Amino acid sequence: MTSRGPTHPRAAVGVVTLALVVDMFLYGSLVPLLPVLPAVAGSSGAAGLLFAAYAVAMLVATPVVGRWVDRSGPRAPLLAGLVALAAATALFAAVVDVPGAAGLTVLSLARAAQGVAAAASWSAGLALIASTHPPERRGTVMGLALSAIGVGVLLGPAVSGFLADAFGPRAPFVLVAVLAAADAVARMIWIRPTAAAPASVPLRVVARGPRAGLLIGLTALGAAAIAFAEPVLPLHLSALGLGSTGIGLVFGAAALLGGLAAPLAGIVTDRLGAPRVAALGTLVAAAGFVLCGMPAAAASIAGVLVVGIGAQLVLAPTLVLIGALAEHIQPPAYGAAYALYNLAYTAGLAVAPLAAGTAAALAGVAATTIAAAAVAALTGLWLLLPSRTSAPPTHPVNG
Repeated sequence: MTSRGPTHPRAAVGVVTLALVVDMFLYGSLVPLLPVLPAVAGSSGAAGLLFAAYAVAMLVATPVVGRWVDRSGPRAPLLAGLVALAAATALFAAVVDVPGAAGLTVLSLARAAQGVAAAASWSAGLALIASTHPPERRGTVMGLALSAIGVGVLLGPAVSGFLADAFGPRAPFVLVAVLAAADAVARMIWIRPTAAAPASVPLRVVARGPRAGLLIGLTALGAAAIAFAEPVLPLHLSALGLGSTGIGLVFGAAALLGGLAAPLAGIVTDRLGAPRVAALGTLVAAAGFVLCGMPAAAASIAGVLVVGIGAQLVLAPTLVLIGALAEHIQPPAYGAAYALYNLAYTAGLAVAPLAAGTAAALAGVAATTIAAAAVAALTGLWLLLPSRTSAPPTHPVNG
């Protein structure tokens, strides 16, 4: 198979796009089901645990996948991720209506398996895109990839809520199984094996690269903005009278608006710089958080939509920063750079749901979202300081 040559750039984009759509479809499918899951029983803490399980598993698996990518190329990790994705889908379908501690435990294991699959899709998939495109095209292509993620997050809650109301809570996972089968065929056919294994680069070497601290901070912040709302606001919207279909449509619309904003943010980043675009995103997210916790359905829905836009404005510039981080080492260490990105992203996904669930249980949804708005606004003002917006010089090093 190695005689067929390297992976074509369009094939790389197509396969990775499908992989991320399937991953985020499954991730988002749980959002509208939260109010009706017997294992959650309306508990913000239990909901936060389910979302954190995905991120913690991804956090543990990402360094392993990153080193695997640098040693053998992205094909093998991407194929191995399919096994974890199949396990997650089967577990969700089996125990989605099981109450109590047993149901919550198995659902958490399913989310953990999904996190392992996501580590493969993100680390190996984004490294594949970066290695098959020149630097001048990378910002645009990464913006498109982020839009694909938005499509998965858009369709997951919207379709899952409708299918659950129409055919029962297992129906969304039957559709996920069909999508995963298509994803498997695409990975096996279009991703070519790597002829020669490049040298592995330690994460600590990549982390000393240009603007690594800014990349890590913005990635964690953008992921936290997304994850903060997911375990709390579905229960809040349910209390305001929305059903599974309505909640799914709200989160789907937020993902749609975020997906539309991501490519524009990627283009604007090339002109204004990552800190200014990310600062705009944090201030937009802060306004959204203020609205989210209000005791009125219209205001809360508007807040979810605004937070979705703000989070993508924060995340889109980080995908441009990754290329420069990987290429400060020769040869470029794409696998290690994207592993670092995924570590920061999953750290945000792990901390935010637990913080949101705990704070909402102790102080209520309104106080929790106001606190989130204050943190986002202060971060945005900090990003606008002159010391943050000036670009440092870069010097390539040998890996």
